[in-house]
Amino acid sequence: MPKSFFEDPVNFYSLVHFVEYGVLAMVPKLTSIHILIISVVWEIIELFLPYKWASESMANKLLDIMFNFSGFYFVRIFFVR
Repeated sequence: MPKSFFEDPVNFYSLVHFVEYGVLAMVPKLTSIHILIISVVWEIIELFLPYKWASESMANKLLDIMFNFSGFYFVRIFFVR
């Protein structure tokens, strides 16, 4: 469970999220709804994982979702036509 709401809102994994969802943007059948569902479900799963890397603040979880959409749309807009 997260220690605080605002602790470490952006970290190395934020960049990983951006890149991962940029890769997902290359799958033509994926839409914004799919990305939202995948993002939210993953962040919920992280709440129950026993690993230290999964114990992030709620601000980080919200920003991870924003990084997911940013990576997805960045690649869709600039690289996938």
